[in-house]
Amino acid sequence: MKNILVLIVIVLSVATVITGKIHWNNKLYATAKTSQEEKPDEQLNTAVDEKQEDESENKIEIVKKYSRNLPEEIQTKLMEAAQTGIPINFIIAGSDSTPDDSTAWPALFKKGLEDTYGKDILTITIKEIGDKTSTQVVQEEIYQEIIDLSPDIILFEPFILYDNANLVALERRLENITEILGTIKEEVPEVSVLLQPANPLHNARYYPNEVNDLEGYAKENNYSYLNHWEVWPDYKSDEIVEYLDANGAPSEKGHKLWADYLSKYFIAQDGEN
Repeated sequence: MKNILVLIVIVLSVATVITGKIHWNNKLYATAKTSQEEKPDEQLNTAVDEKQEDESENKIEIVKKYSRNLPEEIQTKLMEAAQTGIPINFIIAGSDSTPDDSTAWPALFKKGLEDTYGKDILTITIKEIGDKTSTQVVQEEIYQEIIDLSPDIILFEPFILYDNANLVALERRLENITEILGTIKEEVPEVSVLLQPANPLHNARYYPNEVNDLEGYAKENNYSYLNHWEVWPDYKSDEIVEYLDANGAPSEKGHKLWADYLSKYFIAQDGEN
């Protein structure tokens, strides 16, 4: 009888050890399984974070590399867009000389900017205000259409050539520019403004002097002035004819020349300071 009791105790002890071992193994398995199930999510989140950081750093490097020629305030805006992922609004505005056409200089310029900086840094809008003098733009408050776009940067071609063709006095033109830009800056105080003339004309008489006055106006009022005329052939030479069409607007070569000038300013090339 005593031997039977001893045997029972031994069996129960062994059973207890085995049961405990099985329970412990099951617990370890469950813990390991849970850990393995959670690990892919953690790895995925880490990978996403690393990818976003890499993309942000890449955008910052792009801005640093290509925006060197731009005014400091515009460089700052581009850098903020690269860091935050919130694109800035860039408006290309002007008269018939700033046509919203797929083959014209604004579209060529826009494509170059988007290919370089990306649409997540720049949202670019071409705003052609056709068949209007600067006086009409002021009287009809058409500049409100630009304000409604909430611009961060405006590249503005201010109707000098169209005004010339419609006999608006130069003094009145400059007053109109002041009215247009002054109102825009009242509504959008942080906007950055760059001025540029329309294209040159072959053998023009008064127009070149008016463009010179526009450049002087830009300097007096602390606006950056983009003088793309410096890359066109001399307006007095016959060479410029192939850059203009029969109506005095840019030809295909003229549009490309104009767009290339702006692109080189906004997209610094290697070796440039």
